[in-house]
Amino acid sequence: MTITKMKQKINSSTIWLKASYHFHIFHYRMPETAAIAAVTPFVPSPLTVKMAMIASLFQLGDVNGAELLAKRMHEIDVKIIPPKSAISFKAFLRYRNPPAVESEEKELDETGSYYPSRPHMREYAIFRGNLDVYVKFPLNLTDYIKKALKNIRYLGSKDSLVTCFEVLPVDKLLQDNQCVSKLDYGHPGIVILLADFKPNIRIKDVKQLIPGSRDEKMYGIYPYTIPGRVITTKGKTRILLAKL
Repeated sequence: MTITKMKQKINSSTIWLKASYHFHIFHYRMPETAAIAAVTPFVPSPLTVKMAMIASLFQLGDVNGAELLAKRMHEIDVKIIPPKSAISFKAFLRYRNPPAVESEEKELDETGSYYPSRPHMREYAIFRGNLDVYVKFPLNLTDYIKKALKNIRYLGSKDSLVTCFEVLPVDKLLQDNQCVSKLDYGHPGIVILLADFKPNIRIKDVKQLIPGSRDEKMYGIYPYTIPGRVITTKGKTRILLAKL
């Protein structure tokens, strides 16, 4: 078999799908930023998309499909296209933590609550247009990937609810300067930090991904570039203009 035919055979064994998502509001904390003053990178990370796919199958009751995707996650690639533009704003939140054991010796705090509050700042974003996600995977996973992408409930935090408008096959591959990509000084844009599985990771059991028992060595935090620029306006508001 010639090298050209071998390449064609390899290429024909994988497929790209494009999923378009509409957000009411978006929030995802950029890795390595303080939890009490979360900063948004304007897009979810590749890790977030992959975990959301697994979660969506679990939520549908397809445990076998979720486990299959987890074990073959090293064969799945994710590319993200930012929205045409976006605006971010800061929100001040107070989290209430009811104690594990109720106590009669409770006093009202300054807000009139018996439960202590923890102030947090969150940076939310509102998108103009959709956020598109491109997923490359082995052909024999098509049914699972389609179902997972169509049924993702949120991307980012749980208040980043999404509606999937469509999932379509893609013939033309994306160039790095069209999507959120690993930092390359030849591609100007906004530098952010995003998370993903490390390339050499092989997931043996989906239980390895359960919060509280995750192995942090499975994930890496990498610098990425969003094609576009940010305009800073009054106060802490930011406006993203993506490169079209």
